[in-house]
Amino acid sequence: MKRILLLLALALPLIACSSKNDDNSPAEPSGNDSFPQHEGYRIYAVDETGWSTLYVYMYGSVNDLGGKWPGIKAAGTITVKGKKYSYFDVSVKEAQGKTEKLIFNDGGSAKIPASGEPSLTFGEKADYFFTVSSTAAKAFNGSSPWTVTVDDSPVSNATTKLQTFGASARHMEQIYQVNPKLYGASGAFVKIRDRLDEIHALGTDILYLMPIYEQGKLKAIGSPYCIKDFQAVNSSYGTLEELRAIVNTAHQKGMKVMFDWVANHTAWDCSWTSQHKDWYAQDSAGNITCPTADGTWSDVAQLNYDSQELRTAMTDALKYWVTELGIDGYRCDYAHGPTGSKAGPMDAFWKAAIAELRKLDPDLIMLAESDFTKMYDDGFDLIFSRAAKSRLISGFGSNLQSFFSTVATAFNDAPGTGSPLLFITNHDDATESTPVADFHGKEGARAAFLLMRSLPAATMMYGSQEIAYNAKINFFNVMTMSWTSEPEYRKSYGEAIGRIAAIDRTGALTVYTAGPVAILSYPTGTVAINTAGTEATATAIPAGLSGLNATELTLAPYEYKVY
Repeated sequence: MKRILLLLALALPLIACSSKNDDNSPAEPSGNDSFPQHEGYRIYAVDETGWSTLYVYMYGSVNDLGGKWPGIKAAGTITVKGKKYSYFDVSVKEAQGKTEKLIFNDGGSAKIPASGEPSLTFGEKADYFFTVSSTAAKAFNGSSPWTVTVDDSPVSNATTKLQTFGASARHMEQIYQVNPKLYGASGAFVKIRDRLDEIHALGTDILYLMPIYEQGKLKAIGSPYCIKDFQAVNSSYGTLEELRAIVNTAHQKGMKVMFDWVANHTAWDCSWTSQHKDWYAQDSAGNITCPTADGTWSDVAQLNYDSQELRTAMTDALKYWVTELGIDGYRCDYAHGPTGSKAGPMDAFWKAAIAELRKLDPDLIMLAESDFTKMYDDGFDLIFSRAAKSRLISGFGSNLQSFFSTVATAFNDAPGTGSPLLFITNHDDATESTPVADFHGKEGARAAFLLMRSLPAATMMYGSQEIAYNAKINFFNVMTMSWTSEPEYRKSYGEAIGRIAAIDRTGALTVYTAGPVAILSYPTGTVAINTAGTEATATAIPAGLSGLNATELTLAPYEYKVY
């Protein structure tokens, strides 16, 4: 389900966004000056407009966040490393997970941009940084500004060594996420099974099915994450035997199968609400509550993991599908639950439940929909990396340093075989935007994914991505996707992933960049990808890169090559 969205890039030439650190401060170099800790969000802007006053106006999914025109006036200024910032304060409660259109203006008729306002999505915690002028703009990358241009002429950059990653045995599976609601109003299980050859051809190691369980109806709004019965299938998708056929056929083709699990809450008409009210969170009057104070998840009832009986029942339900169908793992929705980064009873549940599951299958793969590294301690193999996607969007086509730095941090945080999960979209993100929009076209979207797939990490593709579907998808709704569209594009995805898979990515990796070009060199092969929409040349390529015997390399827009 939709939980936390990090920053979506502002991909316009007039306004660009910087990276941030996880401690809610910008990626400034070390020194005595620093940005202060604070509650909520801040938008920082270096004001080079010459206007007497700078305002920020926003409109979108948060009601009147920017107020009436001209919007929010700066709450103050701060000078950091000789650079003066005006800052605008935004409330966490109002903004988290919401998307707004953003305009800088002078309080009158002058505004940036003049048209086509970019979107800003507020993550769990973040500061956002801009340099604004009335005629041009600079983006702040954490250490120095650069001019943002829309120059379509070829670019040439000297190759520099950026990162070195040691040999690794971490998980590197390719996951394919299936949304059954994209297969029409009935018969999804049969239709999914009929597509397994196509899905496997995309380099899929793990078939991940979004919730296939019986959905609730009381207070329901169509969410597949509103579960009435954890051990019954959604009859609109098909039968248990048809679901079993998906699992068996996937196994025959060499793919593992992962189910989606929703441990945090149930539907209101789940039998537990009447039979085991004490398994739920309750208010002072003894009424079962929904997970959110503002009622935004009013279609579901919040479980309370202080109950040992609940933990046992939920563990038994998890074990059912492993024994009944022989599935190979779970992607666990909102795995950190209401305690967030702090340890709580849900962590104790996961540790015990995963230990029980691995008695049935020691190789069971557990994926947490969470950015918190504590989930590794709970027994999960994989956790989401929303930050990696955010950094790739912001640096795509220009500067990839922040992206690779974020990946390096994620690798360092992962123990043993653990891995961050890299992706360019998923069912949550698809409600807000598309890879085609985020990465400047279908070729850019493919280049972005192939860059992630070239890293020694687990990756995930959301069904629809491979046909360059360029419209938002509300996963609460049923629709019929045309899976036969863009056959050449789909084929090119599979071929590229296959070539990358031929490289042994367990060996040490050295990453080089040349402006928008990334060169990833392993002992057994090298991948080069141009993330720009213009021709780009990497010069001064060092000698000795596996398979790449050249000192200069020119790549067409969004071109990739495997050596």
